[in-house]
Amino acid sequence: MSQSYKSILVFCLRKIGDAVIATSVPYLLKQAYPDAKITMMVKPLTKEIVTNNPVVDEVMLYDYTHKATLGELQQVANKIKKRIFDLSIVADNKPRSAMLAWLAGVPKRVGFEKIEFRNIYLKLFYTDIIKIDYDAQHTLQAKNHEIFINRFTGKNAKARMIMPKGTAENKAKADALLAQVLKKQEKENQSCLKIALCIRSGVVTKDWPLERFAETIQRLAAKYNAAFYVIGSQADIETAEKLKKMLTVPLSILCGKTSLVELSCLLKRSDFFLTIDTGSAHIAAATGIPMVAIYGGTSPKKWGPYSDNAITLAPDYPCHPCNGTKIKWYRQDSFAN
Repeated sequence: MSQSYKSILVFCLRKIGDAVIATSVPYLLKQAYPDAKITMMVKPLTKEIVTNNPVVDEVMLYDYTHKATLGELQQVANKIKKRIFDLSIVADNKPRSAMLAWLAGVPKRVGFEKIEFRNIYLKLFYTDIIKIDYDAQHTLQAKNHEIFINRFTGKNAKARMIMPKGTAENKAKADALLAQVLKKQEKENQSCLKIALCIRSGVVTKDWPLERFAETIQRLAAKYNAAFYVIGSQADIETAEKLKKMLTVPLSILCGKTSLVELSCLLKRSDFFLTIDTGSAHIAAATGIPMVAIYGGTSPKKWGPYSDNAITLAPDYPCHPCNGTKIKWYRQDSFAN
């Protein structure tokens, strides 16, 4: 579309991985409207991903609950209204975000929805709905953003996910952590592969058995001179300790020791990343690190890392992706090539 915009609001009220993928939206908008001020509304959990991000000019936070009252929504909408946005992009496909843009009176409100009878009310909230007329469920989400934004802007730009570059302090912290790992594993004076691991998502259908991780690490250690370390949150320490006890090779635990930007810096300094379906996989994709990502109940065709250096593995089951609560990982041939 030929119209230009001065102030754009992008909604992404989702978790870490979704927020990283959604940075492709302001990136694409910057290609079309380089002079526009772009604001992202995110949850406090993902604030660090968009703060000091080169494609995001301002950040708005909304720490919502699923039981928010209309009064609460109106308060948030009033804050939006004061900023005088002329365009809103609902990148998270949340009806709540569409409603907020409508309540705030943003004149141009764009959504990417498959409007069916169950959500026909969304037509009330949007001024423009970019139709999903292809198999979006088998297209990487960053690519979906690329298709939608290009259709709206009339451009032909390629999506990119953008993480903050990190301060000198962030980079120094990553360097110090890696130095500690190499020293503890007696590899500080050697040329070795630095292999990062993410072993827990907190969702049973996304996790991979620790026994499989242990077997894989042992095989890698037998073939390569490598240092291994687990990344993640404080909540992952117990799982990492269990894995450590299964191994005959050293394993360092860095869970809870990095912020999201520090993690990005750490992964940039790593040689390889073995992960399950987590937000860390998408942070890694933004850095370009070579990785293998193992998927359980979700589909890597849509939620896989958007990177040429990523390989995804998933169970070769008729039910996959699954909506159940348990994945059986016992088959040795259960991964697609």
